[in-house]
Amino acid sequence: MTRIKRLLESFSFGLSVVASLISAPEQAKSASTPVAEDIVVLGTTRARISGTVNRMTAADGAQIPRWNTSICIAVRGVLPDRAHSLADTIELHARTVGVVVESGSCSPNVEIFISGQADALVSQFLRQQPYMFRDVARYGRPRARDRAELLNPEPVRWTVGTVRESRLGVASRLSQPSRENKERLLAIVDLPRCGNVTWKQLSAYLTMVVLANPEHANDGASGTIMALFDDGMTKEKPNDLTDLDRFLLKALYVTEEQVSAGSQRTAMADFILRQRDKPTPR
Repeated sequence: MTRIKRLLESFSFGLSVVASLISAPEQAKSASTPVAEDIVVLGTTRARISGTVNRMTAADGAQIPRWNTSICIAVRGVLPDRAHSLADTIELHARTVGVVVESGSCSPNVEIFISGQADALVSQFLRQQPYMFRDVARYGRPRARDRAELLNPEPVRWTVGTVRESRLGVASRLSQPSRENKERLLAIVDLPRCGNVTWKQLSAYLTMVVLANPEHANDGASGTIMALFDDGMTKEKPNDLTDLDRFLLKALYVTEEQVSAGSQRTAMADFILRQRDKPTPR
């Protein structure tokens, strides 16, 4: 077991804390903004596509984490119709790439908190769960980085718990007897910092956060919904997942996961190029 298997074991830290920091009706109202025109932008060279793949598959270890087990999504802090809409969007794309989605009374392993006071929410969470950011030797990753990811005042901040699953076969020159599984994910949306982002755009952005493994700093990620909060992007932002986003998600989940991160990234870029170059049906 590696990194932060138990990092988020108890990140469901109580709706009483969330209720004191979130005003659902106010947030639901704030999220109702005009819809932007849809834009699809694809990198035109392999180098650009490879760069995007690298940014969307950030990994500290030797392999790229992904969901190899089922997910159960809970959205907190907004009215039920908004929460269901956001969860439904993520679940739709999860099923498209083969991720099993649980429903009903499942135990959430993907929790999304939407708040007008995200900084206070994060601070209280860190006070209540300080042990989650200790023991570097056991988890193999500096706890300070996890704290920084949550404390960084971005519109959306998140942290992921992963575990390495071993003894999946015999290693060879090309494959490894292990894979890196996502186990839990916590995302906190700072609604006031989201500006004029639409609910559709936010749902698409969170889809990539949950299903891919994007870097937290994605400045310059043109051609994907991850450019949504890039102040340096002067062109109109995508209104939904772009073709490149969809190709990338498919590539992550169809390519072999029991290989090194570098090998899988190469296979993903190859897959995206093939998808991009397919003739459009008439």
